Amino acid sequence: MDIKYYHYTPKYRLEEIIESGEIKLANASVYAPKEKACAWVSTNSHWEHTATKSLRDKSGNIKTLTFAEQLDILGCTRIQVKPIGLTHWGKIKHLAKMDLEHAKRMENVGLVKGASPKEWFGSLVPIKKENWIKAEIYRNGEWVEYKVFN
Repeated sequence: MDIKYYHYTPKYRLEEIIESGEIKLANASVYAPKEKACAWVSTNSHWEHTATKSLRDKSGNIKTLTFAEQLDILGCTRIQVKPIGLTHWGKIKHLAKMDLEHAKRMENVGLVKGASPKEWFGSLVPIKKENWIKAEIYRNGEWVEYKVFN
């Protein structure tokens, strides 16, 4: 079986990522002072549930969107990347010097959202365009090719 690796993102971010030429490190997820940021990908072939965003409702409450809401409000896109420089979650959390209690909370939040840490991979350096395969947009119940990279 051929394992595929995807970086999932809302539609509004796709062109920004393509124009920048790299999947940047996720600094916002860095918790501890010595922790290194990572670029994240997943082997989930439908959708990485931790990529689903949360929004504030009219009352100011934070609500995590469902996949259908994310698709309708923000769009769902992904970039398939080559398996170069990717490290499985079980090892990357140590290489990135993550606080292990925080890493466990990330796992638990992921599980509650329907994700599986077994599908998580990271890179300690940005994932450059030369290591991308293609970008896709989710439309009408399937992933549709948006752009192919050489």
